[in-house]
Amino acid sequence: MNSQAAVKTDTDSLINALRKHAPRCVIDSSLETRKARAHDRWPIAAKWSEEEMNNHIPLAVVRVGSARDVSQVLTFAGAHHIPVVPFGAGSGVVGGVVNQRGYLCIDLSGLNGKPELDAENGEVTVPSGVLGGDLEKILNEAGRRLPHYPQSLALASIGGLVATRSSGTFSSKYGNIENFVTSLEVVLPDGAIIHTQRSPRSSTGPSVAQMFVGSEGTLGIITAVTLRTLPLATSQLFRGVAFEGVGHGLNAVRQVLDSGLMPAVIRLYDEKEAVHIFEKSGIEPAHRTLLVLAFDGNPAVAAAEQAESLKITAALGGEDLGSTPGEIWEKTRYDAGWLDRGNAGEFDFADAIEIAAGWHTLEALHDKVLNAISPYADNAFAHYSHFYSNGGAIYFIFFIVGKNKQDAESRFNQVWDITMRTVLEHGGSISHHHGVGEARKHWMVREHGDSLRVLAKLKQALDPRAILSPGKMGFDEQPEAGK
Repeated sequence: MNSQAAVKTDTDSLINALRKHAPRCVIDSSLETRKARAHDRWPIAAKWSEEEMNNHIPLAVVRVGSARDVSQVLTFAGAHHIPVVPFGAGSGVVGGVVNQRGYLCIDLSGLNGKPELDAENGEVTVPSGVLGGDLEKILNEAGRRLPHYPQSLALASIGGLVATRSSGTFSSKYGNIENFVTSLEVVLPDGAIIHTQRSPRSSTGPSVAQMFVGSEGTLGIITAVTLRTLPLATSQLFRGVAFEGVGHGLNAVRQVLDSGLMPAVIRLYDEKEAVHIFEKSGIEPAHRTLLVLAFDGNPAVAAAEQAESLKITAALGGEDLGSTPGEIWEKTRYDAGWLDRGNAGEFDFADAIEIAAGWHTLEALHDKVLNAISPYADNAFAHYSHFYSNGGAIYFIFFIVGKNKQDAESRFNQVWDITMRTVLEHGGSISHHHGVGEARKHWMVREHGDSLRVLAKLKQALDPRAILSPGKMGFDEQPEAGK
């Protein structure tokens, strides 16, 4: 028997043993399914050769329907020292589900039961495989909402949003996914199922639930999430304001926030990216930046916040363009067609890199990154999409038209490396909401330094056999003690 036949026999025996151990799971070992679950929407994976794909395909895809199913798979994997990678809806863009061949993929899409709404407490408990858009529809029918609206809302699972520490376009007022999580059901690497405390707030030690928010499948597998919800907004107002330059727009945003106003949406587009909304709005761009604002909730409060915000922006040189630019943004906010079109060519790339930084460097980073990547990107621009009292997030969007695979991938990697290095040099964070995945894992030690050792020790304590998403989050690249 040759080595390939022996490997297949061993794999078949392993899969048969897993079927007996977890009889309710659907185990698919077809090549087509395994290829489909070997990657997410990471642009690099879309350009894989057949050989590269084969280096990343799982042994089998295990579709689970309950936390108990997940527990059985993990206990089996632990006993046989087989790596396990959870797969939600595959909407990630940084290679979060990508791993080296020889692992089991746990497909969580079967965790899609009906969300349970606690009307009295205003909470909803959701199986992790439910899509964000489907949850929002269910809540809306009950007169509630989860004002967490990432562009991937219709594509992303609730578990995935929590596991990657997601942010939505209404974050400036309502916060990010971690601000909505009140409790989690998690299956630990040893198969134990835990339920974290469910209360508005607690001072009984560090939050166990928050420990798993953003852990990207390395510490446990999230199987259900309890989230705070809010009543439907009775008013939504959108506005566009033009400024002569990014710096003027950023100053206006800071003044609005410092005044105590809380727009639900604050997005500032640089002169190059703003052109798209200006043109759709029938407004002459005139090399101006565009600030999109939205106010929602109580009609009187929303109207008052809009009026006060417009007073501030006008005093700082902003031109009120009316509601049309904001309404155009609202109608197209889930459209990511540019990403599909930009990656359609054999040697073409389109991608977005979002980072976070303090006010002291927000303006400078815009120019420094775009200037630094210009030799490698055929086109690039940026917008600021999330703001806080102490800073905000920048979204760098770039396009590459490569001569060949090597040229395209080399330039793609150069853009990422330059952006990561420049952001770290200026004290920023290399990710605001897309997570780490493959794209950022080698930069984790640069961002966290000694503190990464704390996360690595937590990983070692919970997963001593290193079966869950091995090689992720930079845990294997921690600095030496004291460095």
